[in-house]
Amino acid sequence: MTVFIGPNNSGKSLLLRELATLVSTYPGTLQPVRWVAGVDVQNSGSAEEFLAWLHDQGNTPRAHPDHGQILYPSDNNSGMLQDQITAAWNGRGFSNIARYLIAQQWTQDRLGNQSDSQQWEFDFPPSHPTQYLFDNRDAQETFSQLVEEAFGKPIAINRYEQQIRLRVGRPGLPDAAPPASPELRAAYRALPVLNEQGDGFRSFVNILLHTLVRPKPVIVIDEPEAFLHPPQARLLGRYLAERTPSPCQVFVATHSADFVSGVLEASSKPVSLVRISRTADTPRARVLDPEAVTEILRTPVLRYSNIIAGLFHDGVVLGESEGDCQFYAATFDELRKDGPNDNLVFLHTSGKAKLADTARRLRQCGIPVAVVADLDLLNDRGLLRPSLSLLGGALGDIESDLKILEEQVGSTVTVLSAQEIKKKINGILGNPKSGAALTADQSKHIAELLRSSGGWKQLKKSGLHALTGSDAYAAVQRLVAYFGKLGVFLVPVGELEGWVPQVPSGNKSRWLTRVFDEGHYRSPRSELVDFCAQVGAYLASDQ
Repeated sequence: MTVFIGPNNSGKSLLLRELATLVSTYPGTLQPVRWVAGVDVQNSGSAEEFLAWLHDQGNTPRAHPDHGQILYPSDNNSGMLQDQITAAWNGRGFSNIARYLIAQQWTQDRLGNQSDSQQWEFDFPPSHPTQYLFDNRDAQETFSQLVEEAFGKPIAINRYEQQIRLRVGRPGLPDAAPPASPELRAAYRALPVLNEQGDGFRSFVNILLHTLVRPKPVIVIDEPEAFLHPPQARLLGRYLAERTPSPCQVFVATHSADFVSGVLEASSKPVSLVRISRTADTPRARVLDPEAVTEILRTPVLRYSNIIAGLFHDGVVLGESEGDCQFYAATFDELRKDGPNDNLVFLHTSGKAKLADTARRLRQCGIPVAVVADLDLLNDRGLLRPSLSLLGGALGDIESDLKILEEQVGSTVTVLSAQEIKKKINGILGNPKSGAALTADQSKHIAELLRSSGGWKQLKKSGLHALTGSDAYAAVQRLVAYFGKLGVFLVPVGELEGWVPQVPSGNKSRWLTRVFDEGHYRSPRSELVDFCAQVGAYLASDQ
């Protein structure tokens, strides 16, 4: 099973169409070639073995009622002669037997009526999958169980009407030899018709109907998750990975992390993940290690932060908190205005501890990642050493500059003036109602405020400008440049709140609310514009 993932408009659907065309018309050619330069189609085994495989997959042959020659199902109700299939197989005329070799499911066709079919002459083999379910009650029951597992509703077929239609539910009465009783006919008529159900239900069932009922050696599916809720997308991924028989090759293009999760949960079929993208209109494909993606899905803090969404974007901006992501996403939108969409996603790791490891995991999947971190990342050597190792750096590279900074910051103790304390307390309290008690959060912030502030805390509040004129200023500039080459962008104003200093800090959630409500994000200061430009340039570079 090969799963193509990547950003919107990267060419996943086009790739599948090129592949399907070349398989169906081999040795056909495509001009111009955008993705698939060619396909190597090999057939192993004799024609007799191929016919036996077709039989095993439900393509049951029947003798022609007039001349007795063996017929296999075809796209019409007359069937295809066994001798014709044998000649095509031996002569590698695959276009003549393409209907046995490749199944194609395209998003725009999935909501059409793909499940109804007409009655056929029973001396000929059934041509449509629904006809096959009509003809094979065991196959119908197996198919019905799959649908019931996904939606809690079985599939029934009314064998007493002219048109063969899949219906939802059970009639509540046992089938009988025709003619059916009025009660049985009424019970079937009361069941809803599949083709009149919701988009997700129809899409799911149609994919199963045209891929798992009489499966083909090659199965191509575009956006199988379309119209589905996440649990059904995940289950569909597992079904396709588990239930397509061994010789089948399944090619899928998807935008769904849930579908990918379902595929990786199945262990019965080897899986290749291929991330495709376009940089300056140059198509790129990278085969990912499924285990790298699985590890992201297995790590709760990453899985439930939707980190896997990075697989489907051109780049990821990784922040410490949700508030950071909201602010930077809004700023990038504002700076872009009406320009082309950069297709970035802003994700967080709920703190600094997981930033480097998450960036490493996403980069292993071929995703450009820029990390945005507060300046006090430099204050924790216990975190710096492993983080640098994960990102391709080393603590020894920055030891001398880090020591200069630590000596300067360690010698600084700042006590706030009474006026500054009053201003900050007002920002923490907001507009309390008369007689309202302090909240636990307000008490905590006021207590922190009344304590003397160390150099690191002051640096985080004031940013690099607090070091102007000292040896530490040049050292920290070199540190910022070093981390920038690793894709880690240290906030030069110290922390997020420093970008809009006119709004009191003290409580990030309240600060962010005011920034958005008062529209401050619409007029980013020049330093913030430059900072975002550096992040964007890194993500757009050929890393």
